[in-house]
Amino acid sequence: MIVSLAASLSLDNDLEANRDSMEKMLAEAAAEGSQLVLFGEAYLHGFEALSFNYEHDIKKVALGLNSPEITKTRQLAIKYETAMGFGFFENDHGGIYCTYLIVDEEGEPLVKYQRVSRGWREPEANAEYRMGTNFPIFEYGGKKFGVMVCGDFWEDELLDQIVAIDPEVDAFIWPVHCDYLVEEWSEKVHDEYRQRSQILAKPIFFINNVRQNIEGAKGGAYIWQQGKELAGCDPGLECLLTFKLE
Repeated sequence: MIVSLAASLSLDNDLEANRDSMEKMLAEAAAEGSQLVLFGEAYLHGFEALSFNYEHDIKKVALGLNSPEITKTRQLAIKYETAMGFGFFENDHGGIYCTYLIVDEEGEPLVKYQRVSRGWREPEANAEYRMGTNFPIFEYGGKKFGVMVCGDFWEDELLDQIVAIDPEVDAFIWPVHCDYLVEEWSEKVHDEYRQRSQILAKPIFFINNVRQNIEGAKGGAYIWQQGKELAGCDPGLECLLTFKLE
């Protein structure tokens, strides 16, 4: 199975621009024969799209799974006949979640994962900014995948749940939003993330966003397995990393 990781520019509260960037990456990946294209955490909205004023965010930002904006985004998978995964802020029965949605080539949901760890929300956020409770498995293209988002894999109390599904999957999808300068990432942080992959036996697909602000995320996409780097594109510019999962 051919999987592409899209480390792409994500703008806060500019869904149209982000969707255009998604389409550009999808077109390129589809031309390379990719069956699944993965974007970063909260990619569609931009990671800092929330104000953490609940009344504003629930009315103006968070989107339902069947909203026009999500439906329009899902249609990109149909257009390019390619499954895809992307992060967004979800309105689920009045609760706001940091959600990662993966749809098949017909735009139908394969899995909807709601981030379990708390690192995406401001400390003063009210209880309506909610977390998920489990790490689902989905199957596509004859492969089984686990999903975890950003800080999930750094919270030691969540490791038992993640490790428990390791024997059941062929790979893990790990979309993130990591704000590191390129030099900081290269000199230290890259190795810390790579070494974290030693915990799991299966390959991990790491995808970071690209931001415009100086101290924002600089992208980067990698496939790690038990501390070894199988493939990667370093941060600094947008990139599309294509990998064949045997």
